[in-house]
Amino acid sequence: MKSLFKSIVSQISAFALLGGVALSCATVAWAQTGPLKGFGQNAQLQIKPRQPESEVIRLRAGELPEVTLTSTILFRILASEISAQRGAYVPAGKTMLDLSRELGDYRLARRSLEFYLAGGNLPGALEASRAWLRLTPDDPEASSTEMALAAASGQTSGLATALRKQIDAATDKSAAIGQAFAVLSRMPDKRAALRILSTAIGDSNARHLASGHMALADMARAAGDNERALEESRLALAAAPRSEDAALRVFEYGLSVDPERALRDATEFAALQPNARRLRVILASHLADRGQFDAAMAELTAMAKRSPEDFDLLFMQAQVAYRAKKLEQARGFLDQYVNVQSQRLRASAAAGATDAPIALAEAYQLLSKIAEEQGQLDEAVNLLAKIDDPSMRYTSRIRQALIRAKQKKVDEALALIDSANAQTDEEIMMGASAGAQILRDANRLPEAIRRMQALDQRMPDTVDVKYELAMLHERADQMREAERLLRQVIALDPGHAHAHNALGYSLADRNQRLPEALALITRALEISPRDPFILDSMGWVKYRMGQYKEAVDYLQRAYDRRPEAEIAAHLGEALWKSGQQDAARKVWQEGVAKDASNPTLQETLKRFGVRP
Repeated sequence: MKSLFKSIVSQISAFALLGGVALSCATVAWAQTGPLKGFGQNAQLQIKPRQPESEVIRLRAGELPEVTLTSTILFRILASEISAQRGAYVPAGKTMLDLSRELGDYRLARRSLEFYLAGGNLPGALEASRAWLRLTPDDPEASSTEMALAAASGQTSGLATALRKQIDAATDKSAAIGQAFAVLSRMPDKRAALRILSTAIGDSNARHLASGHMALADMARAAGDNERALEESRLALAAAPRSEDAALRVFEYGLSVDPERALRDATEFAALQPNARRLRVILASHLADRGQFDAAMAELTAMAKRSPEDFDLLFMQAQVAYRAKKLEQARGFLDQYVNVQSQRLRASAAAGATDAPIALAEAYQLLSKIAEEQGQLDEAVNLLAKIDDPSMRYTSRIRQALIRAKQKKVDEALALIDSANAQTDEEIMMGASAGAQILRDANRLPEAIRRMQALDQRMPDTVDVKYELAMLHERADQMREAERLLRQVIALDPGHAHAHNALGYSLADRNQRLPEALALITRALEISPRDPFILDSMGWVKYRMGQYKEAVDYLQRAYDRRPEAEIAAHLGEALWKSGQQDAARKVWQEGVAKDASNPTLQETLKRFGVRP
């Protein structure tokens, strides 16, 4: 199955395909009877007339047919392959499917199936799979492929019975159940898939196996039936009390039904099965997510005592200590981890023989965060400089630049970015955006704009680039250029909520073209109805239009979701204008407590003569 569903990015050559089909000597012969251009003075290609069908194909019971390679067959195979290479997958699939039927070779049906799948043509793929199954009715792969495509197409009649028969006939029941799950997982209607799987397993001779209950638990979860998922998980664990896979499902699926009991169940299983590493790691992670850092650390420490060579636990302990704000403890774990991984790197015989470079890079990143939070910015930069793993090198250099910018070393930060040697479009965008951010924060807007303009010229239809450039122009009060770019973003991506919102808010904030501003923000809110920034924009345009009651409603909803200083400034102003001065003062005071330096809030308080 796996080989059939992979994307046909690197096409096999037509001649490679021909080499795999059982063909007798081709009826293409050379004769020294006349000139043939390009092959010498005396060479001539002679194609014999097509043989009668009985001589072209000779069927052999239980074996591949013996096929004579006529010029017509050769041409059709080549035409199919060339069509696929050009992206014309449907005609390629049809040609190959017709050939498979005529020649009786199942491998051509499989090739047709690959073409149809590459083109996203599910009906054609299903037809090809059925041709394959007709030619090899005893092939389990052909059978499972046909059932999977039938399920994906919604053709489920008799599917439960067919799957039950496969399970009953299988020597490896768990593998057969897994195959049944794979077939049904392709169905868009997961509840229907759950019903079919329940029938197939429930009527089979494997209905009491833990693997059957786990498959049903997974399908129930996919169908959104959390209660059933937990019930089947418990039945699986009852059938196999030492199964970590079953215990993991009881824990994971139980969290959405009864979190406290799920936690108790996982803790009890870990106590009985201390070698259940996956469950214990997930348990520790869950405890940390709940803020129970001591409990999480105790779990990891117990695991480390039991498995002192499991050095990855050191990194996990460091992460928990970091989240608990025990920075020195985290640093201690990381120092041990770096020492171990450095030894592994020195002991490795060849490049790529160990994952130590990646492990070291992750450790240095976390050590750098700790140093930064402790105010040791030079050390944070130096730690990031130690990262040399190709997958993380560029992002580490960007992070160095941002730390230097925090130190007000803007030119040094820009030099770090420019010398980082971006390799991909993603890295080029990241570097340009980081440089523009640094320049913007340093109030060097013209330079920030030039950086993003250069990137826009290099990637002219990139929405994110145009949006970020528009925001720089807006900040520089160059509204004509900002509007031009935002309209380009909307044209490229009509569902870009923030482009609609940014243009609408800019107009509303300047008290210009308010009906148009309202239409833009209304569209943004349709796309993203719970976004607090868009709710703030809607409240602000309503305020500009004198609709104070509606303005307060939108702004209060925005502030409830995101209690930031700028939204507090807007909400307070709308409350003041609607006659609720005391409420306005209270909101403004909250805003000052959050960010007293916010320019919008400062300007609002000054305008209304209110002291912070």
